[in-house]
Amino acid sequence: MDSTGDLERRAARGDVEARFALGARLAAHPDSPSAFARGAAMIAEAAEGGHAAATAMLATIEAIGANRAQDWGKAFALLRRAAGLGSPEAGAQLRLLGEGDVAALLRVPERVAYSERPRLRVFPGFASAAECRWVTAKLRPRLAPALVYDGESGVGRLDPSRDSSAVELRLEEMDVVIEVLRARIAAATGLPEAIFEVPQVMHYSVGQQFTPHHDFFDPALPGHRADLARRGQRIGTFLIYLNDDFEGGETDFPKAGLSYRGGIGDALFFANVLPDGRPDPLTLHWGKPPTRGEKWIFSQWIRDRVPGPPQGSRPSP
Repeated sequence: MDSTGDLERRAARGDVEARFALGARLAAHPDSPSAFARGAAMIAEAAEGGHAAATAMLATIEAIGANRAQDWGKAFALLRRAAGLGSPEAGAQLRLLGEGDVAALLRVPERVAYSERPRLRVFPGFASAAECRWVTAKLRPRLAPALVYDGESGVGRLDPSRDSSAVELRLEEMDVVIEVLRARIAAATGLPEAIFEVPQVMHYSVGQQFTPHHDFFDPALPGHRADLARRGQRIGTFLIYLNDDFEGGETDFPKAGLSYRGGIGDALFFANVLPDGRPDPLTLHWGKPPTRGEKWIFSQWIRDRVPGPPQGSRPSP
């Protein structure tokens, strides 16, 4: 991998490939809003220079609305341009998404009330099988050992309670297809993407699990308390089941006596807090191990506010 300094020097000499590589590095792991803005500007410059991958990444930035207003029209126009420049991934996304009918792409199936306490809602057929296959194929090579959030230190660490694999979807892992899924989640929950965490895709082989745990943050734990002050409470969890050709692997709620196993493309939403905002202990849940095959899950955690003063949002489904 080229050093940042080397990329800086090459980009300054007008090397479009270096400009894109440096812009992608800055935008995917920014240490400040200004770093992201600089990275995005460099990606845009490379796209203007006819770089196919930069044009596809700029399409993703426009779809997300990262550091700008979300613009689906620009996103699809850029995706078509990237395909014309020779990006096979852009062409494949267009074949999957069609002509860019955003209203149709963001249409949410009717939700089913699965439980009132804890509050669980099911969305049968939330994602298409093609969308699910796209996500698993794209992200399989990027899987790494999954981490758990340490309540004392406030950072992720390896732990035997979660022996599966996962990948966080930062800009390099995102694309327009995946952003369509996130926007559909926003439509389903009635909550803005601004309060969504970085999504994860999780993979479980036979015997792998995530032992019973809560997704909310406990203010009694120092690490959780610091995260709550910075980003607010994790009020909701939205799971999309990306495949169903496995046995076992249920999402189990042992304190509530409930269990759910979705088919491919089905989704499960659960509120981690009560209507008054207090953590709901009945949301203790267990990602049970598959006994045959492999299990894939798209996970989107949702906070109660964007970083800054609390805004008091609550999940609506």
